[in-house]
Amino acid sequence: MDRLDHVLRRMGRHATALLPFSLLVGIVFQDLASAMRPLVGPLSTFLLMLALLRTDWARVRTLLQRPGLAIVLSAGVLVAVPLVVWPFWSLMPIWHGLIAALCLSAMAPTVISAATTATFLRLDNSLALLIALITNFAVPFTLPPLALWLLNLDLHIGVGALSLRLLAIVIAAVAGAVAIRAWLGPERLRHNAERIDGLSIAALIVYAIPLMDGVVARGLAEPEKLGGFIAASFAGALLTNAVMVLGCLSVLDRRSALTAGYCSGGRNNALLMAVLPATANPDIFLFIAAVQVPIYVIPTLLQPIYRRLLARSDVAPSG
Repeated sequence: MDRLDHVLRRMGRHATALLPFSLLVGIVFQDLASAMRPLVGPLSTFLLMLALLRTDWARVRTLLQRPGLAIVLSAGVLVAVPLVVWPFWSLMPIWHGLIAALCLSAMAPTVISAATTATFLRLDNSLALLIALITNFAVPFTLPPLALWLLNLDLHIGVGALSLRLLAIVIAAVAGAVAIRAWLGPERLRHNAERIDGLSIAALIVYAIPLMDGVVARGLAEPEKLGGFIAASFAGALLTNAVMVLGCLSVLDRRSALTAGYCSGGRNNALLMAVLPATANPDIFLFIAAVQVPIYVIPTLLQPIYRRLLARSDVAPSG
């Protein structure tokens, strides 16, 4: 038990360094990745529950007193950012399926794990949690019309069914978090913060495995294409992040702007697998697998930048 405790604490301290290596597990063990596909939903619930455990609820209550900020930022993620990046991608001389995938990715909601990784990056995990929840519930109303208007792609999303599926994830996560918080109490919860962070990293590692299903076969068949898609997925994630940050810096404090940008850069592309028609361009499904690489690697790349920028904002008032 002491060894497990030591491992979890070390994982919590070195979270961003471990994230990129989690993809290798799914890539190396392809049979395991295929077998674990049904676990994507339960793992999403578990990750959200752990994020709720580490959430600053005093900050959440403050944000909910004036919910306009989270709502406006969520609208920016789901509507404004796609409208900004769509002309850029549509003019690029790249595969048509990749253009559609990059645009669809920009229309997707914030990834559920954003609040978890925001904690490790010292961003505002409470704001990240609200943006993730709002965008995931609002996406059935924004994604279909945008996809039809910009890409002429009819998704035929059942708003009720998708909303109920997302609601089930949230209700289960909230129930689990409330039960654990009541059992541990505030003091023990603070004492076990590093263990919870380590458990979150372990869950993210396991979550990456099923998302890598089929990547090796496609990579062996079209290695140059897969490499191009991975490079484009990095560009797409960084572009949507930068667009949101630049749009927010003039009106928000630096930490909130960086949090909004991070939520814009990390999209729940796995949700697209559930709503795209079977006749959709197969390149879009290749992109959904490829984009998991920046989702797991970018936190490691951005952590030193965030530390420097946030340190500057902390010392600015005394300057």
